[in-house]
Amino acid sequence: MTSKRLLRNDYILVLLVSVMYFLAIKDVIAAFVYLVVAVVVSIYFFPARLLFLENDFLREPNKKKVALALSYFVISNIITLTALIIYADGKGFLHTTFLIYSIINLAFLLYFHFQENMRYNFILSIFTTFLSSAVVSLQY
Repeated sequence: MTSKRLLRNDYILVLLVSVMYFLAIKDVIAAFVYLVVAVVVSIYFFPARLLFLENDFLREPNKKKVALALSYFVISNIITLTALIIYADGKGFLHTTFLIYSIINLAFLLYFHFQENMRYNFILSIFTTFLSSAVVSLQY
C-alpha cells in the first residue's frame, strides 16, 4: 500500500477513535490507553497531516487552504477534547468547547459537500460527527 493511498484512507482513524472512546467509557480498555491513542491521532491530523500533504496543499487556492487547515485543526481539537472529557467530572468548559467545535465541524461538513465537493474531507467530517455524537450521547 502506497503512502498516497494511506493518506486517502486515514479517516478510518477517526472511526477507530470512536470505537475506542466507547470502549474506554465502558471500562473495557483503560482511559489512559485511549488518552494516548487520541493524542497521537490528534497530532497526526493537525500538524503532521499538513506536512504529508505539502505539495498537494500548496497547489490549492488560498480559500481552500484555509478551509482545509481549519478543518484539520477542528478535528484535531475534537479528538483531544474527547480524551479530556473522559477525565472531566461535570459539565463545564470542556463540554461547551466540545459542542462549539462539533457545530463548527458540522459547518465544515456542509461546506465540503456543497461548496468544494471534496470527498475525502466530507467523509472525514462525517466520521468526526459520528465521534462527536457518541461523546454527546454518552456524556449527557
